[in-house]
Amino acid sequence: MNDLKEFWGMMNVLDNADDVAVFVVSGRDQTLLYCNHLVTVLTNAHTGSPVSKVWDMEDYRKATTRCNEGGTYRYVVEQSGFGKCRNVTVSKVVWSQGILAYSFLITAHVDDKEEEERDKIFNLLGRNYRHIYLIDMMKGDVTTLIKPVDGGEGHYRAVYYHPVGFDEWKRDMIEALAHPDDREQLRSFLDPIAVRSKLERGDYAFQYRQSRGDEYRWVELRFLRHDELKGKIVCTERDVQGEVSLSDRERANEAILSSLSNAYRSIYLIDMVNNEYSTVKADALLFGTPREGKYDTLLQIVSEFIPDEGQRRDLSTIFSAKALKETLAGDVDNVVREYSSAINEGESWMSVTAFMPPYMQGMEDKCVLTFMDITENKRVEAERNEKNIIVDVLSARYRSVYFVDLVKGSYHSIQLPQEYRYIEKQFKTIDEAMEHYAKAYVLEQYRDVFKNSISRAELLEHPGDHTRREYVYRTVEDTWIRLHIYPLSDEKGHAEAILIFEDFTDVMVQRELSLLYNAVLLADYDYMYEYDIDTDLIYRLQFNGERLLREKSWDSQLHTREFKDLVPIHPDDLPLFLMALSKENLDDAFAAGKTVSHMFFRRRTEDGEYRLFMYGMHYYEDMGKRRVLIMARDSEREVL
Repeated sequence: MNDLKEFWGMMNVLDNADDVAVFVVSGRDQTLLYCNHLVTVLTNAHTGSPVSKVWDMEDYRKATTRCNEGGTYRYVVEQSGFGKCRNVTVSKVVWSQGILAYSFLITAHVDDKEEEERDKIFNLLGRNYRHIYLIDMMKGDVTTLIKPVDGGEGHYRAVYYHPVGFDEWKRDMIEALAHPDDREQLRSFLDPIAVRSKLERGDYAFQYRQSRGDEYRWVELRFLRHDELKGKIVCTERDVQGEVSLSDRERANEAILSSLSNAYRSIYLIDMVNNEYSTVKADALLFGTPREGKYDTLLQIVSEFIPDEGQRRDLSTIFSAKALKETLAGDVDNVVREYSSAINEGESWMSVTAFMPPYMQGMEDKCVLTFMDITENKRVEAERNEKNIIVDVLSARYRSVYFVDLVKGSYHSIQLPQEYRYIEKQFKTIDEAMEHYAKAYVLEQYRDVFKNSISRAELLEHPGDHTRREYVYRTVEDTWIRLHIYPLSDEKGHAEAILIFEDFTDVMVQRELSLLYNAVLLADYDYMYEYDIDTDLIYRLQFNGERLLREKSWDSQLHTREFKDLVPIHPDDLPLFLMALSKENLDDAFAAGKTVSHMFFRRRTEDGEYRLFMYGMHYYEDMGKRRVLIMARDSEREVL
């Protein structure tokens, strides 16, 4: 321990210093191994005391981390237990016996170039901010100039020259501080490319909810560029809870709320805590509804238009303020119900939808409630279903029909396409024939299902089961086939079956394209697309008044440069659009059971101007294929 004794001897030289503070901290348990007399006088600390009695623990961790990276670390603090504006030198000490410690040397600070730069920023901005960050975009680091400390507003401790990487700073802002619902937009806002682009047009501001212990408060981040800073930029943060701001974010929220009013025939804003409502856009059919009042009153007025007692109970249960708050607090994006109504003469229907509003101040405990008359949609849906039933019953046109002896495996065709006749000549048993057919004509992802469904062993296992079976599969020629299996048996129990192959392409295409739209007025959308996740292909759709049609001539892989050049979405909004349709985001959406989400993007119109459009992303899965139907409409166009 001679080295350690010599160390203590050198420390004695500083014991009588009245302007220099020195303390040594154990790297093992963060206790003081030594402190000079000035430290004891000012902090009442001594050997064995925790370092938190002498120094801020957050600052201690940052300083020792930087010290481990470079051996010695120097920086400046404005306020400490040893006076204002102090130089701090942190060194790592390792003795031969393996003892690890950190020495802190605190001395008076002498003005330097960085000090002048910091003073310029404070003179320009003042100190009325919770945080001030200095960002060097060339080096890619961020220095915290001001941050609040415990003790109330107005008490600050500036930590100078504690730079961290921009990516690390951004990650901490998003993951540690931001409300989960604001993280994706904050990530987009803090993108370096977006920051540079926005600053070319002036200041760049954004509001989001920030964690403060057990609650979240709205704060505003604002990026500023000043010529005096020679290429560096400043980011300020201030509390804007309850304020009315003219920031870009708020202007966008106002446009979104206006868009929601235009997108629905009626819209109400529900306060789920106080059980109150206010009318954003009145429904002419609900004549006499007060502009605002108790939410129970609104539900009572609506229930009077529902003749079915069970549906009235469902409305009061599902759409109560308490039930909506609990439901929308989970992973559910919206609550949708359809009720018969007495709004119109004769049989009529209404759709009631509740969903969370766009994230903005004062909307945290509110939800949007809308009503729509869907009588015409129901009529079209019933007519379509009736036509499908008639087609199924009367259709006698089959692609091919086989009569199969399940015991021997022999078969013969009753009806067979010319191009398949070689199968009957070359393969003697149904197993051999269907094995070849599966390899030659059935799309790979459907082959196992096809072969299992037509297996003789499967059909023979339940000889008394005469239930007709049905399977739908896709061919390599991109057509759909429906396979009907009719098991038969004679009086002696001899097992037989009839296999019928039916061309199902037109029916399946319509089923794919209309799966989610039975209750949607397609004509109310300006643009419609279908996105196939597996192939990354996006198709434009056209509605001709009766059915949706794919434009085969207009398809593109979504995540390619070709699509980016083709799509008319504003370049600043395109990254968020592509992120919404990224595989990672869609995997999460399907895993969470999402059915629809709404987003807003600026889109270039035919006259070359950009207008705000509302995009509805409808997620669905059919026959093992995951798809997204994308519906876009001009946010300023009224729904008639």
